Amino acid sequence: MATQESTVKQRRSDIVLGLFEAYYERVYAFARKSAEPAVAEDATQEAFVRLLQHPRLEELDISISYLLKIVHNILRRRYSRSVRLREILDEKVKPRERQRHEAGDILEGKTAESIATMNSVERAFGRLSSDERDALRMIVCEGKSYAHAARSLGVSVTTINNWKHRGIDKLRCNLDAETAIEEARRGSKHARSA
Repeated sequence: MATQESTVKQRRSDIVLGLFEAYYERVYAFARKSAEPAVAEDATQEAFVRLLQHPRLEELDISISYLLKIVHNILRRRYSRSVRLREILDEKVKPRERQRHEAGDILEGKTAESIATMNSVERAFGRLSSDERDALRMIVCEGKSYAHAARSLGVSVTTINNWKHRGIDKLRCNLDAETAIEEARRGSKHARSA
């Protein structure tokens, strides 16, 4: 049984290796049109890793267009993740920075509100589990692929995906809580001074 399983794994590896040797340069060139070199390299490698993990690899007739579609999807998902992070930051951080900056309340080139907001973000991020922090740091902040993060942390891609989504949800809740606490503090300061 083990010999048959190792034979199947070897056959799958040979298929992917042959495709890698035949199409790597073309797939990388395609990815490079949309992304910087490091991201294009990562997306290209992830495409071949995903292909190796495909449950019906032996049944597929794989063409260059199939590989290009995989890379296209990887790059599109990576872009969507970065847009979501920017939306979170724009929603929570930048409006307060703009308000303070427009009001002229500047403290050594940074607004007091900006410093408070960044502290809030740090505290909210610190409340996540280490797994969630690692997943968010690698995928959202550093732009690593799910496959890269999974390999680095020694877990499955599904686990990384779960940690990331849980982390984003908790980060939003933590930031909302931080905002509510800060507004309550400001309200109590104003009440005492009045």
